[in-house]
Amino acid sequence: MTAFADYNFYTNEYLSNKEAAVIDIASFNFYAIKATRKIIQYTFENIDKTDPPECVKYCCCEIAELFFNADNKSQSGVSSSSTGDVSVSYESSESQRQALSYKIRSAIYLWLADTDLLYRGVE
Repeated sequence: MTAFADYNFYTNEYLSNKEAAVIDIASFNFYAIKATRKIIQYTFENIDKTDPPECVKYCCCEIAELFFNADNKSQSGVSSSSTGDVSVSYESSESQRQALSYKIRSAIYLWLADTDLLYRGVE
């Protein structure tokens, strides 16, 4: 499977050479393919895989960063901590998955809501 966006697009277009890349070049393709699969699920395969629109490429980059950040987040599950009288709060893995799912859905609607790519009507 080919990802909707490549590392060159990610660094030159999505980041516009303004920020340091969140995902390194060695890891980008793995996360971009995961993002592509997620976009395909939401768009019901309405995207031309050989020449996806630019909005799809931007969406792919944002979701790839979300997957990367989720995988590289501290595995301890600590959501907050205090030093005085030691107070630590933990976030469950289920709430982490729900938060990631919400962020992915938000990214998809941000980039693709004003296109016909999310339409699953009857022809």
